[in-house]
Amino acid sequence: MRFPTAFGDSALASGGDGSHARAQPEPPPGEPATPDPPPAEPPPTPPLPEVDKPKEPLGHLRVGGGIGLGFASDLITVGVSPQVSYIFKRIVEPGVSIRYTYTRDNAPLQSITWHTYGSSLFVRVFPIQQLFILVEGEVINTGSKQGGIRFPRETYGNLLLGGGFVVGVAQGVFVATSLKIPVLRNPFYPTAFPIISVGAGYGF
Repeated sequence: MRFPTAFGDSALASGGDGSHARAQPEPPPGEPATPDPPPAEPPPTPPLPEVDKPKEPLGHLRVGGGIGLGFASDLITVGVSPQVSYIFKRIVEPGVSIRYTYTRDNAPLQSITWHTYGSSLFVRVFPIQQLFILVEGEVINTGSKQGGIRFPRETYGNLLLGGGFVVGVAQGVFVATSLKIPVLRNPFYPTAFPIISVGAGYGF
């Protein structure tokens, strides 16, 4: 005699094989699921600080000196002239110079020698980078000697016009060559003989 149990009866009722597939519960009805929020945008990149460009200096100081040679019939002159100048925007270069000059004139009777001291103001204008036009005004004091006799010293002024070129040879170092002609006539400049100058200097 078989006594059914609730378990056995349930198993038989469900199919008699003892297996039972449980139905999954459905989710309760409700509002639709909220979509995921979009990813947060990164904060804006702050602008880079402006870097001040180094300002180009107005100009440059130049310190140098020159050696001058002048030739004419029976006349020779040799001089030295240290100078200081300031070049603006690589175009205009005013400056000041002092000088000493030795001059010898082989006169027909007896030669004459001069020892001359002077100072000048000059302006160089560079139409292109290396070539310049020169305008120079000078005041000189000179004394001569002939045949053992010394003559009183005299003071003269003059205007010199010319030009030349500058060549850089190293960092800040340059060589300049110029040719200038005196415009006015006086006992110190009896003729318009050319004066050739070669000098060197350093630009800061």
